[in-house]
Amino acid sequence: MNATALKRPLVDLSRPRAQRPMMGLDIEEWRGENNLSKHDAQYALGFRNSNHYNKMCALPLLPEALELLIRLYEEIPRERGWARYSIKELFHLMYDPALAPFLGTELETWARVDLGTRFAKIFGRSSARQYQWLSDDRRRNDTDLPAYAVIECILSKLKQVDDPREVLERVAKKVWTLRGVDLDTEFRIPTPEHPPTREKTGRKPGVKSKKAAAPAAPAARKAAARRA
Repeated sequence: MNATALKRPLVDLSRPRAQRPMMGLDIEEWRGENNLSKHDAQYALGFRNSNHYNKMCALPLLPEALELLIRLYEEIPRERGWARYSIKELFHLMYDPALAPFLGTELETWARVDLGTRFAKIFGRSSARQYQWLSDDRRRNDTDLPAYAVIECILSKLKQVDDPREVLERVAKKVWTLRGVDLDTEFRIPTPEHPPTREKTGRKPGVKSKKAAAPAAPAARKAAARRA
């Protein structure tokens, strides 16, 4: 179980939806509040089919990206359009100003990593996902995203606001705060006053791994014995 899962609180149904993490039953409540058919709700939330819809409605706690999308609909109660940001376009729109002070310095790479990690975490994805989303390899960037329809929906909803950076940061902070995570503390935006700090990890050059060799298979041991 990862660290984020350990921090997830139990959902207290006595509290209103705005004051607790969302669960599957909240999808139906949201659908009813907006007078949506199941088909329209499936489209709005990026679900593949009715089975996917039913599976999400049965969850004790919604994935962060799905809750983020529903809370965006609560703020922007309009049908999502066809236009959307690309994932890289949104990243640059949100974090290029924060990256600017580090461009051309030895901290540029680490600042980019920190910002990419925060960006991926907003959507409930691991830090490794940033390398696929923000890679300069167009084949990877173009083919990875469609599997995540909920994120495509978020990218469409953000096209409907004047300041997507402010809206996404504010709503994402709410989603994560309700789960006991402070984005600004755990995935802070680097600044010149508080620059990124990274230490290289991995085995030092010239140092052999202490990992024990795997025992030889029985057939290999017999062959070695015959050669001896």
